[in-house]
Amino acid sequence: MQGKIAFIPRPHTIEFYRYEVPDPEPDGLVAEVTQTNVCGSEVHMWKGEIGGSAGVMPGHEMSGRILALGQGVTTDWSGIPIKAGDRIAPVSYVVCNRCVNCVAGNQAACLNNVVRHTHPDQSPHFTATFATHYCVQPGQHFYRIPDNVPDLIASSANCAMSIVYWALDKGSLGYGETILVMGAGGLGLHAIAIATARGARAIAMDGVGRRLELAAAFGADQIIDLREYPDSRARRKRVRELTGYGPDVVLEVAGVPEAFTDALSYARQGGRVLELGNVLLEPAAQVAPGFITMKSLQITTAMGYPPHYLKKSLDFLARNIERFPYLELCDATFPLSEAAQALDRSERREVSRAAILPRQG
Repeated sequence: MQGKIAFIPRPHTIEFYRYEVPDPEPDGLVAEVTQTNVCGSEVHMWKGEIGGSAGVMPGHEMSGRILALGQGVTTDWSGIPIKAGDRIAPVSYVVCNRCVNCVAGNQAACLNNVVRHTHPDQSPHFTATFATHYCVQPGQHFYRIPDNVPDLIASSANCAMSIVYWALDKGSLGYGETILVMGAGGLGLHAIAIATARGARAIAMDGVGRRLELAAAFGADQIIDLREYPDSRARRKRVRELTGYGPDVVLEVAGVPEAFTDALSYARQGGRVLELGNVLLEPAAQVAPGFITMKSLQITTAMGYPPHYLKKSLDFLARNIERFPYLELCDATFPLSEAAQALDRSERREVSRAAILPRQG
């Protein structure tokens, strides 16, 4: 049986490769990809900002169905029994569980983190999710998807949801606190839902009408429409009007350098800033370190998450599937053969969250 996988050799170009689907390794498995998403990382790949001249294999968010289990695999990483045909969501990287960070419980900062996104010619070929199949490697965490969580929703738990879940815990967001969420895309909406569920007050800031509508539906108590407050001074004033001293926590998921400097100014004295949105080294933001010191700010970042947070996210979805409008997160679907269109339209922001359904072609 042959499968197909995508490769981005240079900006705004996609190629497809076909290989025989391998048998699973011992302690691994092979899954059919039922849905994969266009995350912000894939847009950066498409633009040539990630991958460089060597090219890159796109895709890391997915839900899939087990095709074959490797020797020794009888449960997922939480101990739930699994079999061929069950739906799973894998963590897209492998942690060593042995380095100083892993031993301390911070597997998100594993010193030996392995992300298997090289050229698809490298065996076992199917190590990224813009593909018909995906090989879960030995040591790679995966979890069974709860029966009441559809693929459309489960696929985003892998990256967006688990990262913000981890960040909110790292930032110690608690009951009764106020969080300002800068950016109401996938990361921001998941953060608003989690914050609301734990009894925090959420304020959403964005400049796209549809995103602000979804932010309210996901539990935001107030919204700040950037179109109504076009400069930083006006936005700071509005934040103070809504919060008094400023929010306890500011989550930056807008992904532009200026948003980070704004986040520092919005946070209250002694507040916490969670920086997730900026993942590129350029362009840089101009920040006065003394400003951070004088405000006694705590700055927390997150790039990845401890693997068990994927299990926490799937369980959260199962508990809250009727509470929040998760089905509205995806506003466009494409077959695998039209992955270029999905990436192009995502780059132009014609769609908020595109999904690729490999079994459609």
